[in-house]
Amino acid sequence: MSIVERAADRLRAQAPAPLTGPSAAAREGQVPPVVTTVERALESVSPARSTGIGDAAASEERGSASVVVSVDVPRFRQMGLQPTDGDAERRLADELRRVKRPLLANVLGRGPEPVPRSAYVMVASALPGEGKTFTTWNLARSMAREPDLEVLLVDGDIPKADITRALALTGRPGLSEVLSDTRLNPADVTLTTDVANLRVLPAGKYHPLTAELLGGQRMDDVLEMLESGGRRRVVLFDSPPLLTAPEAASLSAHMGQVVVVVAAARTKQQEVALALETLAHTPYVGFVLNMSQMSSLDGYYYNYGSYAQRESGT
Repeated sequence: MSIVERAADRLRAQAPAPLTGPSAAAREGQVPPVVTTVERALESVSPARSTGIGDAAASEERGSASVVVSVDVPRFRQMGLQPTDGDAERRLADELRRVKRPLLANVLGRGPEPVPRSAYVMVASALPGEGKTFTTWNLARSMAREPDLEVLLVDGDIPKADITRALALTGRPGLSEVLSDTRLNPADVTLTTDVANLRVLPAGKYHPLTAELLGGQRMDDVLEMLESGGRRRVVLFDSPPLLTAPEAASLSAHMGQVVVVVAAARTKQQEVALALETLAHTPYVGFVLNMSQMSSLDGYYYNYGSYAQRESGT
């Protein structure tokens, strides 16, 4: 039995309570039981130009000080990005504490071994409709409750940009513009939200060379600027699906940690295996089982370690 098969068996055996993602009806465009957030018109702000990485913190204060993004919870619920009732919200909060602990331990240097680029965390899935954006948004909210960290949520799913739409930021400059224009400092288009310790970088306008931009040297420079916000920061990316969008592989090459969302009774074992192959060089990969109907158990979050360890069976 391969390591992927053993991992899949373990996921099925542990089958913890899911992050309650959007239902099949929600994915088909019907009114979903869970929804996403923020319909608010924001005044346009012209981004300032900067080339110095050392200017990132000061530029961030200048660039977004006049705009605070208000998170419209009813909108997020309508879009299927947050639970619709208090009990589900509390269960989700408990589940996410288990998800974020190993990630934050790596960020803070408290994990079993050092993880390069641990502050760069990407949430992905093998295919669309498995709950990755739901997981990303709620994981960002959970991490933002940590008193010693700031979370920068980046909408890296430039083709779809669900988080950008939910926050009513469509049309604003974001990651795409930062990558395609070396004169633009990402801090100038990073926005403060009314959720404490949570900032956001929108997706920006779709670019035909998005995959190449995400995989280039400019992306490394942007990441360095994103991390230098003054406080200790986790940079959390929502990613396109690993098996349907070349942008996902390009983005994952820069990440220290990747969380793969697996839909219970939906994601096939072969799809999980193929998704793992795209993460060959990611130092730390974990899986989240979503949409399960079973009660919450320890092991909801399962760490697979490095790809080299997985291949050798250690």
